[in-house]
Amino acid sequence: MKTGIRRKGILVTEEDYASALIKFIGEEFLPEDERTKLNDVSPLMESGVLDSLRVALLLTYIRDELGLYVSPAKIDFDHFKDIRTIAGMLHELSLDPDAQKERT
Repeated sequence: MKTGIRRKGILVTEEDYASALIKFIGEEFLPEDERTKLNDVSPLMESGVLDSLRVALLLTYIRDELGLYVSPAKIDFDHFKDIRTIAGMLHELSLDPDAQKERT
């Protein structure tokens, strides 16, 4: 298991990010009967779960709730294709002090 930095005293792992993303994306973007089908390798862009507006909402969640800044250079199909990929990117960002929320 990869480990990340501590947020509010809790060690954050890639799996933690994946769990948080599954919960957020399921609750915010999917009808209740489709939430159980969502997993960490479900295609998000390809299936239409994520579109430009929802990516913007997801980025706000990542910034406000997870405390990470995702640069515009990382906002593309390759980085947002599924939850596992997003979680991996967030874990990498969590190790980078420049990716902290305070960046404007």
